[in-house]
Amino acid sequence: MSIAEYDDVLQIIHELMPPGANLSKDFYQSKKLLEGLGMPYVKIDVCKNNCMLYYKDNEHKDKCDICGTSRYEEGQNKVPHKVLRYLPLKDRLQRLYAHEETTKHMQSHSRSNSGKMVHPIDGEAWQGFDKDFPEFAEDRRNVRLVIAGDGFTPYKLNVAPYTCWPIFVAPLNLPPGILLKPEYIFLSLVIPGPEHPGKNLSVLMQPLADELMQLWTGVETWDAYHKVNFPMKAAFLWPVHDFPAFGMFAGWSTHGKLACPECMSDSKAFTLQYGRKPCWFDCHKRFLPPDHEFRFQANSFIKDTIVLEGPPRHLTGEEVESHMYTHVNDTFNYNKLHNWTHISCFWQLPYFKKLKIRHNIDVMHNEKNVAEAIFNTCFDIPDKTKDNVKARKDLAEICNRPSMHLKLKDNGKWEKPREPFFIDKKDVITILKWFQELKFPDGYASSFRRGVSLLHRKIFGLKSHDYHIFMERLLLVAFRGFLPEDIWKCLAELSYFYRQLCAKELIKDTIRSLEENVVVLVCKLEKIFPPGFFNPMQHLIIHLPYQARLGGPVLARWMYIYKRET
Repeated sequence: MSIAEYDDVLQIIHELMPPGANLSKDFYQSKKLLEGLGMPYVKIDVCKNNCMLYYKDNEHKDKCDICGTSRYEEGQNKVPHKVLRYLPLKDRLQRLYAHEETTKHMQSHSRSNSGKMVHPIDGEAWQGFDKDFPEFAEDRRNVRLVIAGDGFTPYKLNVAPYTCWPIFVAPLNLPPGILLKPEYIFLSLVIPGPEHPGKNLSVLMQPLADELMQLWTGVETWDAYHKVNFPMKAAFLWPVHDFPAFGMFAGWSTHGKLACPECMSDSKAFTLQYGRKPCWFDCHKRFLPPDHEFRFQANSFIKDTIVLEGPPRHLTGEEVESHMYTHVNDTFNYNKLHNWTHISCFWQLPYFKKLKIRHNIDVMHNEKNVAEAIFNTCFDIPDKTKDNVKARKDLAEICNRPSMHLKLKDNGKWEKPREPFFIDKKDVITILKWFQELKFPDGYASSFRRGVSLLHRKIFGLKSHDYHIFMERLLLVAFRGFLPEDIWKCLAELSYFYRQLCAKELIKDTIRSLEENVVVLVCKLEKIFPPGFFNPMQHLIIHLPYQARLGGPVLARWMYIYKRET
């Protein structure tokens, strides 16, 4: 909306209001009114290639120190190529303690003693931070923060693609009922496009990192409940982002055979000969107990292979830091011994290496990708299924499953034998007609019926939340009777796994049980689907219960909340 349009709208509202109404007359007065509320932002010029911020010591430079590009566009007027907008965090955190009610809420977090996890404080990451920094934990008013970021397209009708990256910050001190409500999620940075920042995201987040350093030492703040000043400190416990953005935030690339950020260099992934993609097939038996029968089944996974070694060890923050500084500039061994692309700005924080969760695996995108792969493969949707011709060729090389090998027909084309996880075409139509008749309570889920295409035998336009509903609520019913009982039970276990993982309340014993059972579950999936099915998302299922044990309920660690803000 332009300034003139804004003024016209205000004029119409003035005509509807009674005489003497105290309302701004134009855009200028509205802007002055908002300035009084203390919502300032700082404009920081950015190098055209995101190499450098013209900030602090570089504020008066006219050329980038890294690439040599001019700070300004060509012309007489000094117009910068890009402008970063930073909204300072300190004042907004202090404002939380300026009101009695929010002050009480910020101190009301307490650890559950019932064996349940209902808040991040119940996770081992929060408790470990308290042990490492007892002075910080002593004052319950000190703030724990989460940082989240994701790209979105603000100009959806524009021909030229443009991606903008907002960075959000939110306090975790609040009780479960109001934790991460929209009014407590603060926009901190608006990173300009037109493309994603890549590994230079850490450069662009430097103003936020600098303020986090200041907040770690404490700022004088008024406590409206106790009527005293106190030194408010703040520390961030973990960032939230999707898997591609993981590499931008963490500096560990999520591409190639070392994409898993938990296994890191101790990954057993390999590249498929025909699919030409990294594969995590048969990489999970090492997580099983030493005497588990799956370890010794030489022909159920990769043929003529048994597994005796144990799982990779979880590295401490100090070990990860040492590994990073040793290899970050070692381009020769990139994707062989390491996947480091850059050093994240968060490593500047004195407490970062002590965090148990330095980066989250986003359950929202993981569940969506796994559900989508199952849906497309069981329905055998062309160009979407994980069981294509290349996958069958790789299977013939890797596995001892002759019934799944391709057969050459007389016309020279390859025939793909029907497998038990396929649903017949007539049964697919039956399932899709069932989707057309589905009705949900208001606000529960979007309408599946609008995307159903009987002609193409698929559902168009499904979003992440649609796959969330499909995986946890609909898969059991939709596929029952159309798949062999053993395959249906395996998919039912997967559905129940996500339902337990995404619950508002997690039982600690259940989470430890999930850590053990999820390994067997993934191995069962490996006995059903071809190797091409197992990309990084299918492998990351293994690590989700471990992160839940550290961080608590996924409601404070997934992207749904921040997607709604963009």
